[in-house]
Amino acid sequence: MRKYLRNITVGAVLLLLAGSCTDKFEEYNTNQYQIHDADPATLMKSMIETIVNIQQNDSQMQDQMVGQLGGYLCCSNTWSGTNFSTFNQSDAWNATPWNTPFEKIYGNFFQIQEATNSTGHYYAFACMIRAITMLRVADCYGPMPYSQVKKGNFYVSYDTQEQVYTSILSDLANAADVLYNYYVETNGNAPLGANDPVFDGNYSGWAKLANSMRLRVAMRISGTWPGIAQEAAEAAVTHKAGLIESNSDNAMLSCGTQSNPYQLAAVSWGDLRVNANIVDYMNAYGDPRMPKFFNKSTLAGKTDKYVGMRTGDADFKKADAAGFSIPAYTATSKLMVFCAAETAFLRAEGKLRGWNVGSKTAKAYYEDGINLSMEQYQVSATEYLKIDEAPVVSHESDAVQNATATITNTVSVMWDDSEADNVNGKNFQRVITQKWIANYPLGLEAWAEYRRTGYPELYPCIDNLSDCGVSSQRGMRRLSFPYTEAQNNKANYDLGVAELGGADNEATDLKWAKKN
Repeated sequence: MRKYLRNITVGAVLLLLAGSCTDKFEEYNTNQYQIHDADPATLMKSMIETIVNIQQNDSQMQDQMVGQLGGYLCCSNTWSGTNFSTFNQSDAWNATPWNTPFEKIYGNFFQIQEATNSTGHYYAFACMIRAITMLRVADCYGPMPYSQVKKGNFYVSYDTQEQVYTSILSDLANAADVLYNYYVETNGNAPLGANDPVFDGNYSGWAKLANSMRLRVAMRISGTWPGIAQEAAEAAVTHKAGLIESNSDNAMLSCGTQSNPYQLAAVSWGDLRVNANIVDYMNAYGDPRMPKFFNKSTLAGKTDKYVGMRTGDADFKKADAAGFSIPAYTATSKLMVFCAAETAFLRAEGKLRGWNVGSKTAKAYYEDGINLSMEQYQVSATEYLKIDEAPVVSHESDAVQNATATITNTVSVMWDDSEADNVNGKNFQRVITQKWIANYPLGLEAWAEYRRTGYPELYPCIDNLSDCGVSSQRGMRRLSFPYTEAQNNKANYDLGVAELGGADNEATDLKWAKKN
């Protein structure tokens, strides 16, 4: 593993990067092709690369190590023996999903803020990227500094969980308005151009992503702040810019000159394998997307199968784990940010909640989601949609892990027409389960949704080394705040812990999480 621990504080980074002030905000928002000192278009690229991490170490420390809690991937290295999968990660590793986004976002964000005088399309874009990135931080930790963060000062008061998500929704809504209006008024001008590795500067695509992300955030908080959630969801689906609704709209992040970090970690480093949860569910359903998601095992006697690795194993040898299936990525494979299938599944859940999120039924949106995902991976959904029995999901022991396990709390694929449209029945479980499969490999999103809904049921941790009472079955519920916050931001940290409503540890549920 090529991990690194930064020997500079976040504060120093922010102070160094936030320099270059300019008062040419009007020019920045009218003449996109002029090269400036601290040009917002060039500053934006590294910000965009934080919405799912391209940089290999950032990806490993966040999307892979923490993301494995969502059931897609498994780290096939024990390192120092203090890992997220066994619920005993080190303080330094625990702080990375907080510190790195602050480092990578705010230096450039403050320069754009000053260069544009907090106005115009560049600033709206920067606020959108900050919102998408900081959503991941809020989903991991809970209360956090957001609205009060200023240039050179991030040791500020924490927003409550409600305030964080409300502010994120506001930034996304404003971005959808500003970017789409700019796109229409300039006949599709693309001011970011080559600095945009997702949509090649197309603001229409970004406005659709902003609206789709609003739908994701709304669903995250739907059980706790239903009024805020419903209003945001209904506004997003009726917005003039639209949503990511077809696979041609999908937000896919090009790795450019860097290698796909999942492929790099799996093939070059040997640190990543596919998680048994996703493999065993897809095997149970006979899912035709498996060859698109995974490579077959090289374990003796299992070379004709997809075999995932159980997480939470504290006692294995890295060399022995090499035979488990790996993600089916090449060095040039793009990283998925958001897909049309997720939009359909979110709308299906919205309909189950009685929200006005479209003209179709919950069943129709659910089936749209499956069809869109199958289309995305160029396979047929016809037979899959006919599966009318709930499968048993099971895992066999192998030469590496003595880890037999069985899950019976599953659902068929076929929609139950006899069931009322609400979130109390099996159809809701169907929506979440199929969304979970379609969203592979977005591990942080999968972990958040598992904590919110309890679906799909995942295998318990093999070796639970938690010192704070984390349940082997339910898994970690959040990350504890970085130790630097308790040291350097004590008064605000204490208020943040009080707002959390429980101890600052990994067994405390966030407010939107399912409590049983």
